[in-house]
Amino acid sequence: MTARLGTVACLMLSLTLAGCQTIPMPFANKPQPAPEPVAQPEDPQPLAPETVEVLPASSDLNWEPKLDQPIAQLEAQLALEETQLAKNHTLSSIAYLWDAQLYLLFQDTLGYLPEEAQRHEVELQNRWLDQRAEAMTRAFLNDEDGEVARFAAGQAFIRETQKRIQELEQLRKLIVVQ
Repeated sequence: MTARLGTVACLMLSLTLAGCQTIPMPFANKPQPAPEPVAQPEDPQPLAPETVEVLPASSDLNWEPKLDQPIAQLEAQLALEETQLAKNHTLSSIAYLWDAQLYLLFQDTLGYLPEEAQRHEVELQNRWLDQRAEAMTRAFLNDEDGEVARFAAGQAFIRETQKRIQELEQLRKLIVVQ
């Protein structure tokens, strides 16, 4: 049992240390610093009338990175990998891209919500991130081989992320008028 806990700790450490150190890990949950209070102006600006729909500034931006092509390329590469270690590295890259896709979708979705709904969605997302980490841990613990267990954890990460993307796409259909 102690060896199994050590293996789990090793997995979490390796997932935290893997990849580029300047890019946040999709497997790590870093606490966000508390926002600094914003000073209120002495003469507040009038609010936009309720009848005018206020879209986020990003809605005017004609730029949306597409991650489908690199994901497909990496998935094709994954099928050709010969060693478990190489498969794990490729799967980790795929997981990064799926996580980035989810992040972009989540951030964009928040821009269409009022402040109270944004806070609610952030709370839901934080709970979901914890659930995804639990799903990874369960998948990891199902296999005795550390490298195969890492691969299973990565697959669980991707599977849970894809499900969350579908959930957010459904939410966007309710809140964003195309």
